[in-house]
Amino acid sequence: MEKGAYIVSSNPNVKGDIIFSIKPDATDVSELQQKLHIEVEKALTVIRKLFEDNPLEFDNYFNQLLTLAQAGLVPENAQPSISLNALQQLKNDIIEKKSGEVKNSYFKLLGLQAIKLGKFPMAVALILKLLNYYLPNFDAIKNLGIFANFLFFFCACLLGVWLSFGARKTVLSFEELTTIEEDRLEPLMRLIFIGAIAMVFSIFFYKEAIFVKVGTVSSKDISSDSYVAMIFGVSLGLSEQILGKKITKKAASLFDNI
Repeated sequence: MEKGAYIVSSNPNVKGDIIFSIKPDATDVSELQQKLHIEVEKALTVIRKLFEDNPLEFDNYFNQLLTLAQAGLVPENAQPSISLNALQQLKNDIIEKKSGEVKNSYFKLLGLQAIKLGKFPMAVALILKLLNYYLPNFDAIKNLGIFANFLFFFCACLLGVWLSFGARKTVLSFEELTTIEEDRLEPLMRLIFIGAIAMVFSIFFYKEAIFVKVGTVSSKDISSDSYVAMIFGVSLGLSEQILGKKITKKAASLFDNI
């Protein structure tokens, strides 16, 4: 046990806020009490955002948070270690209650946005493939057939991004309940960004500035084989976390000799 160094109270002027202040006679603030203060502030930020549309649940968790903060920071026999354990249990309860809802909601939104963004390119690609099938002797149609494979590549990449989220985010942490992706990109912006990178990669593959071979499948064949285009598109989508760095590194290497 240690002497509490804080005065902790609910803010009378701002609903759902906690005021932390150091006691005038406090000569030292232990690391555990400082850690508890910081963790309570972080947890309050998440709880405030997570339950902004549910005041009853917010009040419930807010009161628990205030109580454990006061127990660990205020009394003469403060026990910050016990409060930290109680805080972790509170986080676990919220994760258990909300993680499935949050993940499924984001997963559904990401999928719907992928369909919304990819349905037109997919339709155009299919039309171009049909034209190429029924009019094989026209050079212009053949060139459009190559472009159709790029569109298949783009759409497959969107599918890969959707699958990537499901594979990566098997369990959400407490902080991820409100900030599910570290880069904070909204689903549509994420898909547009990764899709744009995929198109850059498709050009690199087509001109063989980048060459990848997996088994008998080669990246140079994306212009002539729709299935190969989709294989590499999905693979790029699944690798979306490192795509930005990879394309930047490759682009920089093109100018190393300048």
